[in-house]
Amino acid sequence: MREQWWAFWYAMAFLTRLPVPYLQRTDDKTAAASLTYYPLVGAVLGVILLAFLAGCLSYSPQASPLLLAVLLTLIWTAFSGALHLDGLADSADAWVGGLGNRDKTLAIMKDPQSGPMGVTAVVMILLLKAAALAALLSKAAAGGSFYGWNVWLLLAALLLLPMMSRASVTGLLATTPYVRSGGLGSALVSGATPVKITVTGLLLALLAGVFLQAQALFILLLWLTILMAARQMMMKRIGGCTGDTLGAVIEVQEALLLAAVAL
Repeated sequence: MREQWWAFWYAMAFLTRLPVPYLQRTDDKTAAASLTYYPLVGAVLGVILLAFLAGCLSYSPQASPLLLAVLLTLIWTAFSGALHLDGLADSADAWVGGLGNRDKTLAIMKDPQSGPMGVTAVVMILLLKAAALAALLSKAAAGGSFYGWNVWLLLAALLLLPMMSRASVTGLLATTPYVRSGGLGSALVSGATPVKITVTGLLLALLAGVFLQAQALFILLLWLTILMAARQMMMKRIGGCTGDTLGAVIEVQEALLLAAVAL
């Protein structure tokens, strides 16, 4: 039980900028076990976003959906310290600048500087997230019990989708080689077991059915389609995944799934 406790806090420390207890264990075994808690980290993010939204609505029930959407996007980004956005920027630069060459693509991803394609990708993803959140907040205001808002739609957008995007890491690590020995994600690979994938998938499918109802099947299929398309792109270009590409998948999935729910 103690090892699982440290694994949870390892996941929190790795994926977020929230203060965590001092980690007495940070070995590869703990890192691998932490993969189980990636969806839970997404749930923590969802709870923070919902609590912030509730506070805003209690203070100003008629607050602008656009303003709330931008503030939520800010908190969403700050939660991870832009870790996943950094992976998105590096991947975008590498995919364009690598010109189809595996070694050049991997070399560009290691460059800490962001080029124009990386900056463009980050800006577009943040705009899409904010626009989708604004549309969702406008739709959610139609009714419910959450200060008069549609609580199920908010739970789907702010709680379920962060869980789904982070659960994707397990699926990718289980089916895709990790191409950087000694990379940040190399210690996670052994934690991506079929049991974890099955249990996590069933749990998320159940939650999708509860929160999304008629939309659930479409959103789940879109989630898997994005995941398979990303895997295909990674296998074709670099023969596997890296920490940067995993972060990019999290960001792209969140933005596209938010837009799909809003539409």
